[in-house]
Amino acid sequence: MGVYSDPLSPKRLPLRWLYPRKYCAEGFRKQLAYLRAHPELRRDADKLSDRAGKQVWKITLPEELGGRTVVYKSCKGKKLWRYIFDLAPPAREFRNYRALYALGIPAAEVLAYGETRFFGFLIRSFIVTGFIEGTGNGCDFMPGGAARGDLGRRRRFCELLVTHLATLHRHWFFHKALHPRNVLWRGATPEEMEIFFIDMARGRISPEEKMRDAILFDLYTPLRDLELPTEESCAFLAGYLKHFPEAPFTQEQLETELRAFLRHEKIYNVIDHPQAR
Repeated sequence: MGVYSDPLSPKRLPLRWLYPRKYCAEGFRKQLAYLRAHPELRRDADKLSDRAGKQVWKITLPEELGGRTVVYKSCKGKKLWRYIFDLAPPAREFRNYRALYALGIPAAEVLAYGETRFFGFLIRSFIVTGFIEGTGNGCDFMPGGAARGDLGRRRRFCELLVTHLATLHRHWFFHKALHPRNVLWRGATPEEMEIFFIDMARGRISPEEKMRDAILFDLYTPLRDLELPTEESCAFLAGYLKHFPEAPFTQEQLETELRAFLRHEKIYNVIDHPQAR
C-alpha cells in the first residue's frame, strides 16, 4: 500500500489506476458468481433503496452457497466522463470502509465490488456488503420515526454517532453524507446499542485548511435531519468536543456557526428546535 492509496493518508488520490478495479473477499467467489449470473434475484420486493442512480437490494443466498444474506448495490454513472480518471463509486466506498476498519469504527463488511467501463467511460458498477441483522437505521430517531419517543436510545444513538465522527475528524476524514439513514443501529436498551456506518462512497480526506468547513458540514447534516430539541443539540456538540478537544472550535463557536449555517443559499439553524420532541 502506497502513500497515494493508503485509506488514511492525507496524500491519498482517487486516481483509478492506484486501486484494483474489482475485489472479492476470500471464500466469496462462488457466491459472487451466483449473484452476477442471476439478476432475477434483484426483485422489487427486496429493494431497500432506489435513489440518485443507485439501486439496493437485500438478497439471501441459497443454502448450498452458505445461505448468507447480503446487500447488493448497483450504480449507474449519470455522467460517463466523470470517472475516466476517477474511482468508480463502489471502489471509492471500499477505500472509505478500509479507513473505518483501520480506525475501529463499526461498518458494513465489503464482500465484493466491480465495474464495467468502455474506453475508460464508466458504464455501471456494483458493490456487495454483508447484511447486518437486527438493525434499523437512524431515521427511526427523526421526527415521525418509530423510535423518536425513546429518549434513552435516541440520546445513546447521538452519543455513539459523535464519538465515531470525532474519530474520523481527528484523522482529517470528511464523511460528507452523515444522514441518519446511513447509520444502522440495534439494541433493546441504550446500554446494548451498537451503530454501524454504511453507504460510505462520498467520504474523503480533507486538507487541513478545509477541515473547519468539513466539521461544520458533518455536524450540520445529522442535526438538520434529526431536529433535536435545543438541549440535545447542544449536548450533541458537547459530546463531539469531548472526543475531539483539539477541534478548531469552542462549544460557543460551534453553536454560533450552526445557528447561521448556509446551505443551498438558505440559512438553516440546526440548533434551536424548541418544539421538537
